[in-house]
Amino acid sequence: GRENELIIKVSNEDTSYFGYDTLLVVTPPLPDFLPDIEIIKKQDSQMEPGWNLIEMSMGGNGYFRFYPLIFDPNGQVRWYMNLDFIRGWIGPFERLRNGNWLWAHEQTVYEYDMLGKKVNSWNIPGYFQHHDQIEKPDGNLIICATKGGLDTRLDHFIELGRNSGAIVREWDLRQVLDVDRFDLVWNSSDWAHVNSVWYDEADSGLLISVRHQGIVKVSKNNQLQWILAPHKGWGQAGPSGNGLNTAEYLLTAVDQQGAPYNQEVQRGTQDAAGFSWPWGQHACMNLPNGNIFCFDNGWKKSFGNDAPFIRAVEYSVDPGQMTVEQVWEYGRERGSEIKSSNISDVDYLPATGNRLITSGNIRASGIREGRIIEVAYPGSEAVFEAVIRYKNAFSDGDGWAQNDIIYRGERLPLYPE
Repeated sequence: GRENELIIKVSNEDTSYFGYDTLLVVTPPLPDFLPDIEIIKKQDSQMEPGWNLIEMSMGGNGYFRFYPLIFDPNGQVRWYMNLDFIRGWIGPFERLRNGNWLWAHEQTVYEYDMLGKKVNSWNIPGYFQHHDQIEKPDGNLIICATKGGLDTRLDHFIELGRNSGAIVREWDLRQVLDVDRFDLVWNSSDWAHVNSVWYDEADSGLLISVRHQGIVKVSKNNQLQWILAPHKGWGQAGPSGNGLNTAEYLLTAVDQQGAPYNQEVQRGTQDAAGFSWPWGQHACMNLPNGNIFCFDNGWKKSFGNDAPFIRAVEYSVDPGQMTVEQVWEYGRERGSEIKSSNISDVDYLPATGNRLITSGNIRASGIREGRIIEVAYPGSEAVFEAVIRYKNAFSDGDGWAQNDIIYRGERLPLYPE
């Protein structure tokens, strides 16, 4: 166990103190199966304030067990939640603006407080949550969903009214993308494999990571705006292939002078010195400067084998000119040391402008591990790096089950501001 000294101060609004006391709290020992955390880089003066949340999972008799935990800059676990009463995939584990936690499993979305008490839950009949759910500025929730009764999956979104519990909006990617584009994977059911959604406050649209296709932007009313992806293979949208011509929405890759790259680069069969498309990406987001930021897993790069590296990559999109320019990347130089061909995360850190990179499923050393790396932007110096080494992932080896060990990571204060 650990002895924790809590300092309690009571004050009024002008910070005049009425009282001061200390309280000694002894916490029980951590479970033996939690991973070892080693801090291999720490430059306090250049780091974003806060602690590190990881969405940690491991196997258990053929199903996932989830233990989200928070560790401090010294690698000490300060908080965790035992969610193994849910037998299956949970996630992602997101902090709401009120300080509570939001997560989901199948047809139920949950809100829990820091002490592990259920505050609320919502059912989504007719849909199954997967991969992501986010809080809108108005408090409603946007949820990545599979819609029941269809032959396809992982290709819908719903907006859930947080107060009413009603589904108030639906997006269907089949209507705006080519469901028969199998250049990366031949799977008519999982043709899209959406793995993240980001709400764009500027226009109420959605920025979507479609792992098997690319990055796309759709409007509030499910109108396709652009596609950031290799140009190879795009045809007509719609479940029957009689919709819009998706090729007309492809962004053209350009260099810093605005000149288009050659056709091999556009098609994705060749890289340029300053540009590469994302492959099997995760965790796409809008940055405050309007650019797009994502974790490029390098999955089936150039329609071939996985790349020997990953990237955190930033793109500048000009929707008027329908162009995309790559403006920053990190990770290529690290090679297989931080390579994760699936899951993983990137984040913008607001106090410093640094970038946080979570590589969630590294197997280069033969030991399953994840890494959280903070990079001083716009350079390429790591100012913090933690290695999370699993003692035992408890996977039964059955397919992908229990093999995704750290889905996402965040830098955040222990308590919301």
